[in-house]
Amino acid sequence: MASSSGLAPTSSTSSQEGRKSPLTLNRDELATTYNAFFLEATLTAEYNYLTQHHISGVYVLPSDISSLIWYGLLIIRRGLYQGALFKFKLLIPANYPDGGCPELDFQTGVYHPKIEYDTGELDTKKEFPRWRRDINHLYQLLAYARKIFHQIDTTNPVNIEAGKLYKTDINSYKQKVKESIENCKQATMNPDPSDPHSVKIGEWSIDVMKKARTEIFEPECLQDESMGKNAQTCGLSWVKPGTITPFSKDDS
Repeated sequence: MASSSGLAPTSSTSSQEGRKSPLTLNRDELATTYNAFFLEATLTAEYNYLTQHHISGVYVLPSDISSLIWYGLLIIRRGLYQGALFKFKLLIPANYPDGGCPELDFQTGVYHPKIEYDTGELDTKKEFPRWRRDINHLYQLLAYARKIFHQIDTTNPVNIEAGKLYKTDINSYKQKVKESIENCKQATMNPDPSDPHSVKIGEWSIDVMKKARTEIFEPECLQDESMGKNAQTCGLSWVKPGTITPFSKDDS
């Protein structure tokens, strides 16, 4: 996300640079400015909530184009959908946390009673009949998106065929799910070319795995035997000995 910054100072220098002082803004301009900062702060808080409430198998990254769009990947490790890799996109209202429940769209072709097969839109009406600010959060929506694959609910299905098949012919339903999983795996290889933050899963490579493992378990600072393995020698402290000034240590 883009970083927040304060309102422009009242000095004439900033005015000359094309930035208006808050004292010169009219009511509509003040409301627009406040709303923009409030929205960004709210979305940052929501992202922090998500990191605190770890949801197994769910990975998200805000779009490079807009913080109102989050790209995601759901990995299912057990149950009827075991082995599935489903991409999704979270669309957040511009007036969030107002504006109703955010829309979560899976990639097309996900076979499930609660997901529109052709559009991928997740039905949230039952779980979130009314989105309540300060009570409902994005991590709850993401948790629900994961939950539906472990607890199949056929009440008022948006994919009527899937709902009926699950209740009347479970073997045929399982076959449909298997085909859906395989087709969706292929789609994960094709990211959105217009956004570098869109999800892409590459082919398995033993060389890439070895490199990543080395970087995780054998960081460069530990490969030099002449250096200790404490935080200071790993570059985690930037305070010069004898001072309390942060970032005072020479970068050498």
